[in-house]
Amino acid sequence: MPEEGIETQDIKEQMETAQEHAEKAHEGGHHAGAGTRWLTWLSLSTACLAALAAVASLHAGGLANEALLLKSDAVLAQSEYADNWSEYQARSMKAYLFDTQAALLQDEPRKSAESHAHHEREEADRLKPVAERLRHKVEGSNEASAQRMERHEIFARAVTIFQIAIAVAAIAALTRRKAMWWLSMVGGAAGVGLLIMGFTGAAGGEKRGGEASGAAEPAPSVHEK
Repeated sequence: MPEEGIETQDIKEQMETAQEHAEKAHEGGHHAGAGTRWLTWLSLSTACLAALAAVASLHAGGLANEALLLKSDAVLAQSEYADNWSEYQARSMKAYLFDTQAALLQDEPRKSAESHAHHEREEADRLKPVAERLRHKVEGSNEASAQRMERHEIFARAVTIFQIAIAVAAIAALTRRKAMWWLSMVGGAAGVGLLIMGFTGAAGGEKRGGEASGAAEPAPSVHEK
């Protein structure tokens, strides 16, 4: 998993460079008529691509951080679940041993063994649902983390495509090749498509995340009475 968000400084520099080239090209061909007007649109489209790249970068970094936090929660819950389940098994084993002992003893020792067996069985019955809630919490956190990483990858790919489109637009401004500008627009459209996929995936992810959070309510401590 990435340790930090995607940097936007490079995007900003590419935007400024492309705008400078576009402005110089437009000024140099100002008297050439309508044939160079597309350079103004190139400059504007490059700025839009840079803004969209910044949005995608922001969401990619945020989702990566959320995924890491959820994974950490899952690890902690897994450790608590393991401790809880171990205590549940130990209590169950003690209840079984006291039941066996009660079957072999008589009178007061038998009553004492039965009392201990009953106590251990009650504790085991109390621990089992707690362990189940912890298990659901682990599963829910892992699922939510995976969903956010999937969306992070979509936004990260969008950032990459936007950066490539900005670079192509800069080349178009330098060479005054309108075909290169259209190529950058095609790349920008692909980036917008990924951006929409990332945002539309958020709705389904939030719905599933809500269901998972319902199953992942904080469980009481194993030592609560």
